[in-house]
Amino acid sequence: MSSSDLIWSLKNGDLESVIEQFESKKVDVNASLDGRSAIHYAADYGHTDIIEFLISKGVDLNAVDKHGISPLLAAIWEGHTECVRLMITSGAHKSGRTPDGQTYLEAAEKAEIKSLLK
Repeated sequence: MSSSDLIWSLKNGDLESVIEQFESKKVDVNASLDGRSAIHYAADYGHTDIIEFLISKGVDLNAVDKHGISPLLAAIWEGHTECVRLMITSGAHKSGRTPDGQTYLEAAEKAEIKSLLK
């Protein structure tokens, strides 16, 4: 599989394929995939099962992508409450800022996410 295949699996929530890539192909869990790490894609699309797997493999929850966006911010912007909860309880820094300077709390639209960020 190529990195584009892995990105497709991450976006589409294909946990089995993601596990295969990282375990049998020895892909680095923090490797850049078109300027973003695997957890950025999983957070964008709300795949908590993939995020849990990546956390178990030692993913950097606070890595920023080519746009200066953390996985937590990606989940905040997309409104994925459970992803936000999982990443915060697993050590993601909730005190970050968006590329334009807003706090994560200011960037959140959902009340449930705002309460997690307080």
